[in-house]
Amino acid sequence: MRTLTSLLTLGLAALLAWRLPLAVLPAAVAFPLAAVLTHIALMRWALVWLELRPPPLEHAWYAVRPWEAPLYRRLGVVGYRNLLRRVGWERFRRDALGFGGTRSSLGTYERATRRAEYSHLLLAAAGFGAVLIALGLRAWAAAGWLLGTTLFFQVYPVLLQRLLRGRVQKLRRSPW
Repeated sequence: MRTLTSLLTLGLAALLAWRLPLAVLPAAVAFPLAAVLTHIALMRWALVWLELRPPPLEHAWYAVRPWEAPLYRRLGVVGYRNLLRRVGWERFRRDALGFGGTRSSLGTYERATRRAEYSHLLLAAAGFGAVLIALGLRAWAAAGWLLGTTLFFQVYPVLLQRLLRGRVQKLRRSPW
């Protein structure tokens, strides 16, 4: 019951993320702020959801194919990673990842990338759903901001997790 209450509260928070800024701020500020607040509420929702239903982490989907790393680099994922480093996100998340910088902790790190990828995929689906709802309501500016923030906060993190996991999988296979 407590978890259901948490999920409902987070749903209400996501709705308020749109209503409050639009009610008191000019649209040029309200749409970006509301889109970011929506993703923050979704990320919190994902933590509760994944606690209820742990993700399947052993699946062929998580194997990174050889063509992926060059594609992700061309899409600017390395620049995205550098941006996250500059704003301190990597430092903030370091303890949660369970990576101690040693070869023996690579397995733990790889599992952390799988968990992060799964949660960001879940949130990307929710974000794209919100984009479709906004398009259905003919709220073009809201749809644009939701699309942009979904790509930035959810899709690029998925690509980054896959790029990192590719490196980890290569290290784990090497004899050194």
